[in-house]
This record gives sequence, structure tokens and C-alpha cells, in this order.
Amino acid sequence: MGRLAAVLPGSVGIVVVSLPRGIAIDGLAPPRRVAQAVDGATKGLLALDRTDEGGPARLILVGNSYGALLAYEMAWSLMRAAVQVERLIVSGFRSPVLAPTDAPLHRLPSDRLRIELAARFGMAPGEGDWEGTVAEEALRADLEACDTYRHAHAGRLAVPIDVLHMLGDPSVSIDDLLPWKEATTAGTRITRHALGHFPWAADPHAIARIILRLAKGSSLDDAQPIRLQTSTTNDERGWA
Repeated sequence: MGRLAAVLPGSVGIVVVSLPRGIAIDGLAPPRRVAQAVDGATKGLLALDRTDEGGPARLILVGNSYGALLAYEMAWSLMRAAVQVERLIVSGFRSPVLAPTDAPLHRLPSDRLRIELAARFGMAPGEGDWEGTVAEEALRADLEACDTYRHAHAGRLAVPIDVLHMLGDPSVSIDDLLPWKEATTAGTRITRHALGHFPWAADPHAIARIILRLAKGSSLDDAQPIRLQTSTTNDERGWA
């Protein structure tokens, strides 16, 4: 997220959801359930002064991978708090309305987990002693939150959703992304981009251009739109 923030215009206000990582700086254990993470993030956002020139600032939630799920659930939480969300921009995560199909990742032993992460998300397995570190604990907490998540909303959001289909991302297919249209009554647009699972770190300039143009309601000249009838851990790799 730091790389993306660095290339966005100064006029764009950014609030980053930074989950506890269990290190000395915060001393808090990473949340292992989506509801726990969203509760803390929502309280933090509600505590901010979000006014712009005397009026409420536009609020667009952006999330990649686990962050896409957090953005979606935060939209519900903010809606219940009577806070208007203008739109969601998500990538790297299957529609939250889909039932889980894969075996839980967070239970895998460290060596197997590395292999799975490399295959699914393009993460390098890495070297050295990884098992038992703070980084592994935080990652497993994020994975457990995703593994245990179950969609529990009876209705649909009244917020438009832009879904970025990253063509170089092996973790999600178009069949995983199309059902995002079932999560909202306000319209869904899916666009394709020649990027991978961690675009915020790999090509922040491209992501910045995409987000700004979507925020302006502009078409994406460098994307191939898929027209539908209906319709933020946040490390440099984009887990949230």
C-alpha cells in the first residue's frame, strides 16, 4: 500500500486498514476472524474526521486479496452505521457469496504452505527459518480468517462494485469473479488487466491510474470490459 500511496495525487486522501501483527509496536495478536478485523477497522474509520471543504468526503473502499473481503464486509458495517460508501474496487478474491471449495490453507505445515502460496499467489517460497516467526503467525491468521469466512447477509449491498480481473493472477478465475454481481443491487463492472496477484507492489502506477479513472466514473481504455446485466494485513504484497 505504501507504494500505491506514493504515486497517487496529493489530493487523494488515503486511510489504510492496518491489522495487528503481534509485534512489539502494537503487542496485539492478529485477528483470526473477518468480523473481528472489520469491527476494529470500522471503529477506526468512524473515529476519523472525514470532512472535505465543509462536507463529507467521498468514501471509496479498495481492497486486494484478503483486503477485498475486508472492504466488502466494511461496506456492510458502515452501511449499518449510516455512512455512505460510494463504491467498492476489489481484486484478487473470489466473490464472497460463493461457498468455500478448497481445503483450509492455515492448517498446512510450513513447508507445504510455502509451496501452496507460491502456486496460488506467486509468492516466492523464500529461504531461511520461516516457521514460528511473527510473519508466519500473521499470515496464518489472515488465511484462517478467509478459510472460516461464511457469507451471512440476507440481502445485497446498495453499493456499485468494480472488480479487477488480473489476468496474471492464478488464484482466481473469471468464474470466481462473476458472482460478485450477486453481492450488490447497484451494478457490477468487471475489467481485465495484465497484472498479477500483487499489483500494488508490482505496478503501483498502473493500479493508481485504474483506481483514479474508476473513481471518476471514466471508462478504462486499457481494459476489456465485461458487461453484466446486473449490476487492506496490508503489506506490500497486497494481502489486505
